[in-house]
Amino acid sequence: MRIMVINPNSSPEMTKQIERVLLGIKRPETLLTVVRVEDAPPAIETDVDAAQAVPGVLRLVRKANEEGYDVVIIACFSDPGLGAAREISKILVLGIQETSLHIAGMLGHRFTILTPLPHRVPKKERDVRGLGLGEALASVRALGLTVTETEAEPERTKARILDVARAAVEEDGAEVLVLGCAGMAGYASEIEKKLGIVVIDPVTVTFKVAEGLAEMGLRHSKRALYRMPSKV
Repeated sequence: MRIMVINPNSSPEMTKQIERVLLGIKRPETLLTVVRVEDAPPAIETDVDAAQAVPGVLRLVRKANEEGYDVVIIACFSDPGLGAAREISKILVLGIQETSLHIAGMLGHRFTILTPLPHRVPKKERDVRGLGLGEALASVRALGLTVTETEAEPERTKARILDVARAAVEEDGAEVLVLGCAGMAGYASEIEKKLGIVVIDPVTVTFKVAEGLAEMGLRHSKRALYRMPSKV
């Protein structure tokens, strides 16, 4: 099984962190490739950043199809280009936001998303409603950190996660927490132990879902929603 994980931003450091985390959980027989979009912004913190990343994401999705990969994962909690990527792909394409939020809805009554910056709260709320999960959303809470800081300053980020997560549990009734940024990859286990609540790392959860779906030979229907364009 071959899985390509795309970091849609251009940060080498975040790309290495994602790879390090996934190497620790992948099946021995799974072949992992982690790549970044070199001409994208160094962090995706706005819709403009996400839009700038999409052409590079689509190039890499095409490459994965041409080179015989089984799955592509878009490792950004904005899922940039996810719908378009599925249209042009004959293989499975998963986004870490869509996948992890559906899993969160299965693991408890209501979940909270922890997003790095306050201005992204409305966008995450809209994304949840767009996935049909609005009833399961307890809240979206911001850490007040940049995407780069969440990856570069793990101890500071974990301390902030603990503070914000406690408020989500006590004030919002959250039963599940979703770490809403790939820069927090690898943090879930420690946070879960300290809080005693289910914590989802979207990068690792999506990767394990990808392994399972690929093993079963499942992929997206090309009947209508993700129908292949006449010109790719």
